[in-house]
Amino acid sequence: MSNATSYQFLKYDVADGIVWITLNRPEVLNACHSALHKEIQQAIDDAENDARVHVVLLRGAGRAFCSGSDLREVGAFKGEASRHYIRLDFATKNRVAGCLKPVVAVLHGHVAGGGFELALACDIRIAADNTLFSLPEIQLGTIAGSGGLQRLPQIVGLGIAKEWAFTGRRIDAAEALRTGLVNHVYALDVLEAEARKFARVLTQRSAVALGLTKRALDPVQPSQDGMVGMYHMLASQVCHDGSDYGTNTTSYVSKPKTE
Repeated sequence: MSNATSYQFLKYDVADGIVWITLNRPEVLNACHSALHKEIQQAIDDAENDARVHVVLLRGAGRAFCSGSDLREVGAFKGEASRHYIRLDFATKNRVAGCLKPVVAVLHGHVAGGGFELALACDIRIAADNTLFSLPEIQLGTIAGSGGLQRLPQIVGLGIAKEWAFTGRRIDAAEALRTGLVNHVYALDVLEAEARKFARVLTQRSAVALGLTKRALDPVQPSQDGMVGMYHMLASQVCHDGSDYGTNTTSYVSKPKTE
C-alpha cells in the first residue's frame, strides 16, 4: 500500500511499522525551499494518520542530511516575503516536534543551519561518523530563525549552545555525542540498519504510552505565532534587509559546492 499524497521533493516509504521520510533534493544537499517545507509538514500529517506507522525516521538523500534553507530562494527575500518564509520554516520544525509519534533523525554529511534546526526538532538523533553540524547563519549576518536557538540549549546546555551559535563553527560527530546532541554514532555504511533496529524497538512499545511520554517530556513548543516567533520574524527581516546578509548570501550561492 502506498501513501495517498504525491510528493515531488521527498519520499515516503512504509514497512514494518516504520516510515522513512527522505528529503530528496540531493543536488542541493537537500536544502529546504518553500515547497519542501510544505511537503515535510504534509508528510508528518500523513504519518500521524497512517495506521501502519508507529515510528518516523527522517533522513536525507545523497551526500547530506540537509544543508539548511535554499539561499537561492531565501537570499532574495526582503520585508514581508522574509517574514512569511521564516514563519513557514518555523511551522515546519514545530510540526516535526509536535508529531504524535516518535521522530528519529538519521543524520549524515552536512547538518547545517535550518537542517540542524530540523534535526533538533526530532526526538532522537542518530548520526553517521561523517556528520558535521553547524549554525552558519551568524557568518551570513543573520540568526538561526526556526526554533533551534530555543531547542539547542535544552539538549546541550546554554553555554555550549551560545558558543556554537556565536561562532558558527562545525561540530563533528564525536563532539556531538560527547555533548549529548546525538544519542548514537555509527559508521556510515551501517547507519540506516542501526536506525531501523532502534526504530523496531519503539514499534514494540505502546503507541499511546509513547505519545503521552513524548508530550510529558516536551510539553511546550516555541510558537511561530508567539513572542519567540515574532522576534525571529522581525530579527530575520532586519538581518535580511542589511547589506551584510545580501553580500554574504550572494557570495555563498556563487561558490562551487565541493564539500
